[in-house]
Amino acid sequence: MRLVEKAFKGLFSDMDFIYTDVVKYSGRFKGFNANVKLNRFTKTITFCLSRNWQGVDESIRIGLLQGLMLRLFKKKGRTTNMDLYENFIKNIHIAVPKNKSNPVLEQSFNRINKLYFAGMVDKPNLRLGKNSIRTLGNYDYGTDTITISSVLLNHIDLLDYVMYHEILHKKHKFKFKNGRSFHHTKTFKKNEKTYPNSKELEDKLSRILRKKKLFLFL
Repeated sequence: MRLVEKAFKGLFSDMDFIYTDVVKYSGRFKGFNANVKLNRFTKTITFCLSRNWQGVDESIRIGLLQGLMLRLFKKKGRTTNMDLYENFIKNIHIAVPKNKSNPVLEQSFNRINKLYFAGMVDKPNLRLGKNSIRTLGNYDYGTDTITISSVLLNHIDLLDYVMYHEILHKKHKFKFKNGRSFHHTKTFKKNEKTYPNSKELEDKLSRILRKKKLFLFL
């Protein structure tokens, strides 16, 4: 039985598998990302997975495919394979090489880690992103990388604030339910609000981004 059919039967044991399936491994994904598409006319399900999934245990890949299927078909469910997938993703950072850093971001990470996390969060890869006002910060689980927009380099207080937000993502990971990952959980939001002067920092951030946006369109 093919991998996709195994995943389907593990979710929907009472349904016939009536689809043509395609699994592609692509270098255009970072980390362990993936997506799925369905052609309803040809009844073809195409899964596109990061090349990093090649060689990963089949039982974990089945969990990944099942999560994507639940989203595709808008169904609910939970399997042992999905549990294996979730545990794999939440712990992949342990094996990821930590060879990327930036001196300004490293200083920010060390400050925030010491002040608010008792220095207990392992340093991830730290990457300076583009001069973006759309994405100020990002944490990628698959590569264990925090990326911060270079637009914040001249505003250390805001850089630290965004760094805190991304370290929270690294610490709390996500909640996995019915094929979807929920990153801003109640615990996450509660912790986020404890950052000193967060309201004032949000206001300052909004003002700077508005000015930056006006400048970009001049």
